[in-house]
Amino acid sequence: MSDYKIVYLIVERGVEPNRQTFWRMAGAAYVCRDGSLNLKLDFHPGLIFNIRDPKSNGERDEANGIDETVTKEVVKDDIPF
Repeated sequence: MSDYKIVYLIVERGVEPNRQTFWRMAGAAYVCRDGSLNLKLDFHPGLIFNIRDPKSNGERDEANGIDETVTKEVVKDDIPF
């Protein structure tokens, strides 16, 4: 497996039976050590996208810094109206 992949923009024009499909190179996707992909697109080179498998809810909350004890407590609102 190579350490990068080409990202293509697929454009379809026309209607059947004269539909044409064009594949244009749009950037690159680099394989990270953990198996996820970093995606860099030519139309906005300052942005980097990361593509990975979803985590379970517990792992997602932990990664976001959410404390489960705080989310399970009932929060009382001190605003009188």
